[in-house]
Amino acid sequence: MNTNQVVVSDSANSKPKVSIGMPVYNGAEFIRSALDSLLAQTFTDFELIISDNASTDETEAICREYAAKDKRIRYIRQRENLGATANFKYVLDEAVGEYFMWAAHDDTWNSRFLLVAVETLDRDSSIEYVMPTFAVKSIKLRIGKSFPEYLFAFIENRSPKYRLLNYMALHHCSHKCNIVYSIFRKTFLLYVWARISISNDGLMGAVIVHAGRGALARGEMFNKRYVYLWPGSLDFLYRLLIRPTPAFQLALASSLTDALRLFPEYGQALKALFSIYKPYSYGKNFAICDPQILEDLVPGVS
Repeated sequence: MNTNQVVVSDSANSKPKVSIGMPVYNGAEFIRSALDSLLAQTFTDFELIISDNASTDETEAICREYAAKDKRIRYIRQRENLGATANFKYVLDEAVGEYFMWAAHDDTWNSRFLLVAVETLDRDSSIEYVMPTFAVKSIKLRIGKSFPEYLFAFIENRSPKYRLLNYMALHHCSHKCNIVYSIFRKTFLLYVWARISISNDGLMGAVIVHAGRGALARGEMFNKRYVYLWPGSLDFLYRLLIRPTPAFQLALASSLTDALRLFPEYGQALKALFSIYKPYSYGKNFAICDPQILEDLVPGVS
């Protein structure tokens, strides 16, 4: 065992079907609800790997409490903070299941999500991941917003080009980055990580949709939770509209450079999409452009 880690408990099943990786740092306030949600899944053949990134709050005590009650939990406390990206990779590397899912310490899931996803992956070997349809919710304000399933139906298309450009044509306020909280074939996710890490979850999502065909788990299977308001909420838009920042243009240029490096074969279409990308305004259905513009850019893609 690495001397920088303390393993509190090991999961009972040495070869579970699914591995769930939960990287966490100072998550004591909300981690109970996330753990309760995962442990209530109707599909039970999983391990839950918690990598505590040297938390200074009550996270360790809570995780020890849960690990003592449920042998599917493997709690590992890092003696030193690895950084967020390395902690995400750590739980992936520790996983032994055929399928893998990241779980944030403050989110919740429909109790049938694992079951639906596993059945889908078992049934169709051409599907590499199952993305949950989702809502974003405010924990403190008790409000939320559901996102329609059709926004992400493109992941089920068999054309990599179709999937990629439809993904890139969604505004970031569509919360498209939640695709990283899909359930993946572990071998596929390792392939994706070899190309790009989760430090840029937006572009990681682009690599995911281009590299493999997905399926949607319909019926609002996932709640992406924020303490107060989520990116794209009215106060967020108002605050940034009245004080636009040059940082957006820098981020946009950097993202385009990375996108062109990853997908040089779609250079013209990507440049056209990025040229009409706006920081805080978007059209119907959270699209950067309407379907006709996308069709004009790349005939047959919309």
